[in-house]
Amino acid sequence: MVKNNRIKHDFIALGEALIDLISCDEVDALNEADCYHRFVGGQPTNLARNMALLGNQVALASCVGADSFGTYIKEQLELANVDIGYLQTTHNAPTTIVPVTRTRGGTPGFMIYRGADTYMRSTPALMEAVRRARIIHTSAFALSRDPARSTFMQALQTAHENNVQISLDPNYHPAIWPDIPNYTSFLEQAYNFVDYTKPSLDDCERIFSPGLEPADYARRFIQWGAKIVLLTLGAEGTLLTTSTGEQYLLRSNPINVADVTGAGDAFWSGFLSATLAGKTPIEAALNGQAMAEIKLETVGPLKQAPDPVIIKAKINAIQYKQLH
Repeated sequence: MVKNNRIKHDFIALGEALIDLISCDEVDALNEADCYHRFVGGQPTNLARNMALLGNQVALASCVGADSFGTYIKEQLELANVDIGYLQTTHNAPTTIVPVTRTRGGTPGFMIYRGADTYMRSTPALMEAVRRARIIHTSAFALSRDPARSTFMQALQTAHENNVQISLDPNYHPAIWPDIPNYTSFLEQAYNFVDYTKPSLDDCERIFSPGLEPADYARRFIQWGAKIVLLTLGAEGTLLTTSTGEQYLLRSNPINVADVTGAGDAFWSGFLSATLAGKTPIEAALNGQAMAEIKLETVGPLKQAPDPVIIKAKINAIQYKQLH
């Protein structure tokens, strides 16, 4: 199949749109939180907003409930200049909600009240938009339940057949995959289509089991089919591995962490925006690392595009070395 060259969107995010309720104070567990702040969340949704902030033409394909939270999500996405023409509404379930602990380090505690995001259905208009995009993106969370799973797998295959670049966030958690015992085989199938992936060490341990070295985890994703793996190592930085055998270690700058929620999505937006601009994988990874550090210094999602001068200064301060 020949790709339609009439590009409409630089980037289409496919996956969960939900409400994050982030604890007002830093706490160790959700039962210690007395109040929460409301934010629009979901990995693809956060990424869509960040990509739009950076000046890209962006759409989100997801599903929300026919309720006030669903209305709030739509309003906030429109304010962020995200095309919501493929954002569906269902009466079958309420908008998905995720209470999250605010923390300065480690993995935040959370609970998932799964709802409307799983009801996303395929439409001819969505598949046509996928054919005409430059990059599409989804997540393991989005692929965890039908009918959304089948919709997004169809989108991945459609994008692959039309030479559209594909990124996938492997934010796997066993609690959200109730019906596929052999989840690794399913994810491996999805990775047949994937160009870019950005796991954390937590993701790697949940998918492949603990105990491997970061380079070994990265190779697992390359073996599955990913072209570029960006393994984030928290305060240790990022390990960039390519299918052609290149490997770089990027060291993090010292920063004052205010909130870790959404840092991975900020990294994604910096990396993918630079990729769309024609940057090399290492240049794009440095841009992603800088965006993540800016987000870590901010409570809640990024509300405006970072100053290019600040981004450049952070990039220049990042130390990195080629390992292979």
